[in-house]
Amino acid sequence: MYLTEKEIMSQHLALKKTREYMNGQRQELQAFFGRYPQHRFVFLGCGSSFMLAKSAQCMFGACADTSAYALAGGDYLVHPDYYKEMMQDSILVTVSRSGQTSEIVRSAAHIKERYGIPILSISMKDQNDIMPYSHMDLTMDWCYDQSVCQTRTVTNLYLALAMLLGFYRGDDQLLADLAAAVDANEEYTRRYRPVLKEIAAKNWDHAVVLADGPLNGLGEEGALAFTEIAMVPGQCFHLLDYRHGPMVLNGEHTLTVVFVQPKEGTLQADLIRDLQQRGGTLVTVSASEEPDRKEELPGVDANVEIGGYTGWIASGISFIFVCQILAFEKAMALGQNPDKPKGLDAFITLNGGNEETAGTE
Repeated sequence: MYLTEKEIMSQHLALKKTREYMNGQRQELQAFFGRYPQHRFVFLGCGSSFMLAKSAQCMFGACADTSAYALAGGDYLVHPDYYKEMMQDSILVTVSRSGQTSEIVRSAAHIKERYGIPILSISMKDQNDIMPYSHMDLTMDWCYDQSVCQTRTVTNLYLALAMLLGFYRGDDQLLADLAAAVDANEEYTRRYRPVLKEIAAKNWDHAVVLADGPLNGLGEEGALAFTEIAMVPGQCFHLLDYRHGPMVLNGEHTLTVVFVQPKEGTLQADLIRDLQQRGGTLVTVSASEEPDRKEELPGVDANVEIGGYTGWIASGISFIFVCQILAFEKAMALGQNPDKPKGLDAFITLNGGNEETAGTE
């Protein structure tokens, strides 16, 4: 069994442990928010963790009297003065698998020295290089992916960020939705893997992921999974925005994965009909109380039904699996080694201001 496969298919175990860990940190996190009452967040990441930062920005930015920003570590490192006003009176949340990527470590050090703002770090490796600069650390080493491409790590970082949101706004319904998604994960992944393996065997050579709101950043990570794991191009767009140019490249060799919201039918159904006319492979992921919506979704090769137990944010846990396992199964179909993509390493180390390698952090 490949490491990537093992990490994808065993992530339900890590999710349960992360849920338990985060619940154990709830009082301390709420005390942290009490000590630092500013309602202004900057989420800092690189690669996969920057895409998760975008989801966190959308989650927190939708809260009352709260502003949130997502920032790539390398962007800040090159242009620190530009972000001066953004950083002042904010809470910095660093998101990282290893806690060793130079852009995040150097940025955190600079921000602490220059602004003295509170820093909360979330990572999967204890005693990492960010921790000397942070005021509180959330470390979940049971989620650390040994393979280069992140899968289990991403899903658990997303869960941690979503639970952090639940604690911040005292949203017990969100926390209950997340718990339900975690509890259902093992059965869900085993039920849909065979279906998605068949989709991976079809004749497509690039992938498009369509998702809105807090799932769009996560969808970017899903698109990246196709690029990194299967070595096929992946892109992500908002649903209706996809018509504004990018859709011209959608054709018979395109796989399109669409997250369908249950409370709106007409606009999404019209988009799906447009995609059907393009002749490619179409997979929908829907959060609905109905047992099967495939008949309502014309031209769908597979509908992955999450069920009616989760809200929009919690649906992300099930949604990202679809992209991850499709990417893995496509790698298998193409004879690729998903554990060792060429030219890619787990994290970036900068030397004298120059990148040494490509990395997924």
